[in-house]
Amino acid sequence: MKVAIIHRVDLGQEDNLDELSELCRTAGYEVVYRIKQVRPPHPEYNIGPGKVEELEKAVRELGIEKVVFENELKPVQEYNLAKKLGVPVITRTQLILEIFTLHASSIEAKLQIKLAELKYELSRAKEKVRLAKKGEQPGFHGLGAYEADVYYDEIHKRIVSINRKLEAIKKHMDLIRFERKKLGLPIISLAGYTNAGKSTLFNLLASEDVEVNSQLFTTLTPTTRIVRLNGKPAFLSDTVGFINNLPTLLVEAFYATLREIALSDLILLMIDISEPLHTVEKKLETSLDTLNSIGANGVPILLVFNKIDLASANDVEEKIRKLSLPYEYVVISAKNGWNIKSLEEKASQMLRGFIRIKATIPLDLMLMKTIKEIYSKSKVINIEYNDDCVKVDVETTVELAEKLRKLSGRGEFRVG
Repeated sequence: MKVAIIHRVDLGQEDNLDELSELCRTAGYEVVYRIKQVRPPHPEYNIGPGKVEELEKAVRELGIEKVVFENELKPVQEYNLAKKLGVPVITRTQLILEIFTLHASSIEAKLQIKLAELKYELSRAKEKVRLAKKGEQPGFHGLGAYEADVYYDEIHKRIVSINRKLEAIKKHMDLIRFERKKLGLPIISLAGYTNAGKSTLFNLLASEDVEVNSQLFTTLTPTTRIVRLNGKPAFLSDTVGFINNLPTLLVEAFYATLREIALSDLILLMIDISEPLHTVEKKLETSLDTLNSIGANGVPILLVFNKIDLASANDVEEKIRKLSLPYEYVVISAKNGWNIKSLEEKASQMLRGFIRIKATIPLDLMLMKTIKEIYSKSKVINIEYNDDCVKVDVETTVELAEKLRKLSGRGEFRVG
């Protein structure tokens, strides 16, 4: 489907047409026309009447079937544009909802998207019904039979129903989190701008095969696996990607998913370092703002500058120097596996909750179950079996260290 994309900006504001174009590509649209206009919002169309005339001509001549606005539109503006152009007009929020619908695989993700769609519709329902009664236009079909309050109430009922279903799923996920917490292993979240390479790195570290492609929002439902970073076991979660100005209702709908990041012990924040400096700066700022908005500002962050295979060493070094960031960082290529050992070492050093202990435990107390637990929850530096005891030298969780202290009795037990 051929589309036109529009962004009306205020004086001095940059347009977001490149990202909007990428969103359209992900949704399966072909962008054949772009408009940027610098002006205050026009009450009737958002863009000026002259630009509407220009757009109307492009729709006719290029066979454009849909128009996508970066700006949020009032229902009356959407109605006026659709009437004038003769094709549906949607906003960036609606476009992202379309993409999310394409990529949603879990029941939770599908419910979250439907909730966001209904909340978006609820805020516009009464005005859309009033406008629809004036005559159907593209994008306004099927509302004429509804009274505004009936339509509004129907949407509200569906929102309540979906919230109940999501609450049940949340309780189930809380149970899973509780079971993970009992293991005592730290949780690491892969976060960052969409298409920064999170899923590629996840596959590499977890020996998994989650979907990877160049489209935006491939990952909507977090995938979690136990990995070892420099010998230390931890849960690693691949999470939904960030974008500039992520619509508030989508942040709200996916809050439970994004909240997983805020509950982490460490965030690996991925950045595509091969892009121009101003793009890197903008995407990093967006990512940090998003983390702050979901309450993750207290979680340690390791910046992971990815895609070194697409840039020169001097260029990368210059960009990082100009960024002047107060965070630990590492430069990698997730695609080629370059410098992954350095990533594992730095991440391992930043993981809280591990302590090094040396303990001597009587052999009759050293059951196979305990040995298995030591290997699964620890970085084993050395285990020595003697006739009457087992000597262990490990970096392990606080919970397991306490258990081994009790098992050691009066035998050797040293921290550090």
